[in-house]
Amino acid sequence: MSKRSSLKWLFVPSVLVIFLGTAMGFSAEQPTVESLQAEIAKLKSQLDKLQTQLAQIQKEQKSSQKVVQRFEPLTVRGYIQMRYEKNTSLATDVGTVGGLARGRAKDTFRLRRVRLDVRGTPIRGTLYRLQLDSSGRDLELRDAYLETQIGDGTFTFGHFKVPLLEEVIESSATRWTPERAVLSTRLFPGERDRGIAYTWSMNGGSELTLGLFSGTLTTETLDSLTTRKSWLVRVAAPLGEKGKWGRAWIGMMDGIGRRNFGTDAAPNIRNFDRDRQVVGLNLTTPEGITFRAEFLRGKDFGTAARPSVSVQGWYALVGYQIPKQPYLLYAKRDLFDPDRGVRGNTFSRWAFGIQYDLNRSTRFNLTWENQKDPARITTGSGSIWTFQAQTRY
Repeated sequence: MSKRSSLKWLFVPSVLVIFLGTAMGFSAEQPTVESLQAEIAKLKSQLDKLQTQLAQIQKEQKSSQKVVQRFEPLTVRGYIQMRYEKNTSLATDVGTVGGLARGRAKDTFRLRRVRLDVRGTPIRGTLYRLQLDSSGRDLELRDAYLETQIGDGTFTFGHFKVPLLEEVIESSATRWTPERAVLSTRLFPGERDRGIAYTWSMNGGSELTLGLFSGTLTTETLDSLTTRKSWLVRVAAPLGEKGKWGRAWIGMMDGIGRRNFGTDAAPNIRNFDRDRQVVGLNLTTPEGITFRAEFLRGKDFGTAARPSVSVQGWYALVGYQIPKQPYLLYAKRDLFDPDRGVRGNTFSRWAFGIQYDLNRSTRFNLTWENQKDPARITTGSGSIWTFQAQTRY
């Protein structure tokens, strides 16, 4: 017998012995019926515990979802504007009006705006908004209104911005210059009024706005002082396909105002006409250039001898966004004639500035302004340097 054949016969019995030994050992370790039943009962007990824990987790999750759903439509946002101003138009360090109570120095640090903006959507298509400002000692109401969609339009009811001038509608958080043009601040003090407005969005992107407002408000309760309200109509249309090149608008407002031409001790309260006719244009280019201008003519308060006078004003604003850079350059020119029947009283101002966007929430603006104010509509003639830091939250 060869050596290879002897190894073959030796290998086969060895494999058989190993296989039989393993099979016998496996058979010896086979579980009994009782042990299997005990293991099944143990697994059932663990499964019951897991089901109880899962039910508790689902209950807590439903409770959390209810809380989230209750507050999910509510948003809280706002912004803060911090400034350093060097204003040579002020006659003295305490200003021309206000004295130690409301005046300010020629060089000063200011919290110009500290806004808290709360918005909610309790149901689809309905929005409520409350905005407050705490830049001064007292908390001031800025917006409080309800807005709801009806058909192709939106109803707004409450205390909100008068939707006539684009500069009035524009948020101070997005405006480049420190303040609005004088025609905006003089003819729309506080930018807001109380009333109701309906904006109908037409085919092609055009909008028609109709509104009815209080007109003149009391200084304390902000209630209307005149029975005749101020009505408003405004039409805005896009320029180019889907407003590619910008938009244009035209509007008018008519009403009665009331003013005390005397003093608190000897009041002389009279009515005056509150007429405004507006035309505006906003152009944008792919090169990053933006141009906006508005022209207004109407009537406003004058003197006790002439309660109603003709007024006129306009402004033009141009901005250039430097490509691929967080810098924006801007310039503005605005004029306002508070009484067209009197010569030499027109307010005029130039403004030049640069804006740096640190990120989506924070930006810095440096603006130089030079104004001539013969009628002292504002603080007087002179130049104003303003450095402003703004952060949103």
